[in-house]
Amino acid sequence: MITIGCVSLLLLSFVNSVASNCLVTGYCGTNQCCSAFGSCGAGASYCGGGAVAYPGWSGTPYVSGDCRIVGCGAGYCCSPYGYCGASTDYCGTVVVVAPAPAPAAAVGQCRLTGCPAGSCCSQYGYCGNTAAHCGVATYGNCGATACGSGLCCTRYGYCGSVNVYCAFQRSGASNAQPAPLEGEFRGDATYYNETKVSSQYSTCGTERGRSLNEDKEIVYGAALNQIQFDPYTVNGIPSNNPICHKKALVKGPKGEITVRFIDRCPDCKEGDIALTQDAFIALAGELGTGHTNVEWHFI
Repeated sequence: MITIGCVSLLLLSFVNSVASNCLVTGYCGTNQCCSAFGSCGAGASYCGGGAVAYPGWSGTPYVSGDCRIVGCGAGYCCSPYGYCGASTDYCGTVVVVAPAPAPAAAVGQCRLTGCPAGSCCSQYGYCGNTAAHCGVATYGNCGATACGSGLCCTRYGYCGSVNVYCAFQRSGASNAQPAPLEGEFRGDATYYNETKVSSQYSTCGTERGRSLNEDKEIVYGAALNQIQFDPYTVNGIPSNNPICHKKALVKGPKGEITVRFIDRCPDCKEGDIALTQDAFIALAGELGTGHTNVEWHFI
């Protein structure tokens, strides 16, 4: 009986970590964090810059004040649940003091807030549209995804118009074709926390909280997978991507909804999309596991 119980627990842990949306389950494996798109992993894209990795159950932590992400002030420790304090409840038997975040004046904030349309966020957290801002962006890996019509792969790894960098790359360009945008797509829709991606502006430079509705039509926010999104991002500035604000009709278990793509989903596979909470519930009826099968096409 004990063996069966242990096997069941291990199986549950495996299912939670692999198949479920960690924004819903509140669970990631040891030393992993939950991304804005409900996938567990390590590194800045999952944990945020300078985050403290944590073990086991994550509770309800994914807010800007979670000290596993933003740290604690001097003399305080970060509890396993993301709160700062000085007692053994926070510090345990081995005291590990979480570092305080850098002062706001020392570094820009666009990795948290996002950037308005026409600019991208530099490695130092400032918005701009130069190579110094966009050359280090995570948007685009055109060596793998190729580029859309009229674009070529620059030395920075994103798609751009013909110039000295493109001319250099074009001489050795492959025949790879970008993922198609025409036709009906089938894939997985996952629930994502849009304010965890960035609090002020979406990937497409849209202000969070702004209504996407048109006349009497309800339009929900969504994120497109990077495989279909990246080939059309020009000069590393995702908000200039023509896919931004394009609408799609999405069919799911409880009917169909209209969405507008305002974000990019790095954890999604080709054909997959991510939906805001309201959109996901409207399509699936409930959050459930945070995943559901969908069919969709651009309109």
